[in-house]
Amino acid sequence: MLTGLLLAAAVGSVATVAPPTATVLANRTAFNQPCVWFTSTAPDRLAAAASAALERLGWTVASSVGPRFTQEVALRGIAPAGALYVHSHGDHYYDAAAKRRSSGFRVDAGRCENAPTVIAPQITQARTGIAPLTLAFISTCYNGERISKLPAALGIAMQKSGPGVAGPRSFYVSYSGVAWVRAIVRFETAFWRALRRGATSGAAFDAALLSGYSAADLLPEWWGSYSLRPTPPASQPGVPRSV
Repeated sequence: MLTGLLLAAAVGSVATVAPPTATVLANRTAFNQPCVWFTSTAPDRLAAAASAALERLGWTVASSVGPRFTQEVALRGIAPAGALYVHSHGDHYYDAAAKRRSSGFRVDAGRCENAPTVIAPQITQARTGIAPLTLAFISTCYNGERISKLPAALGIAMQKSGPGVAGPRSFYVSYSGVAWVRAIVRFETAFWRALRRGATSGAAFDAALLSGYSAADLLPEWWGSYSLRPTPPASQPGVPRSV
């Protein structure tokens, strides 16, 4: 009887483990002419840096940068992902269905104005039955704030497990308030470099804090397990989801 229960539990755990795939999304249109007065290579560079680091960590990466980053593509990629990177505009947008504000980000879709958004309830619905992400980096304004609903939608509790403390196998990074691209590039370049060199997620975050960006331009925040090494989760049944 006990054996049967253990086998049943193991089968259940396999069904919820996220696959070793990562989704990388970057909004190019919103950060270039004619939407703004300048031309920037930052979205492509940021997406490339995230993709290279995630691949180095062992993830299979699917990337959508520019107009092909649509709402449909975003939700289809986020639904099964074990790791996620998004660079775009972010905010606490109005959720018409719930008649209150929710959190999310704008897709590219080749549009300067009225670009569609992806908000937390859509992500929650898309990821029903899927385990929490191992690594989520939401490179937008406002989604590092405690009121952001994106961490919960991705299955990540807004709490910190410090160095050496076992915790959930997940790590979430985003920015509070307005985040300026010039600072984002410095911070994220350092973060991904540290991860590629074998740092834990928390140590990579700390290294990025020392990257020389202006604190007036960026306020990074993290939640999850400091000691996490964000490699793809083991697929064997019964493996605990902890650091």
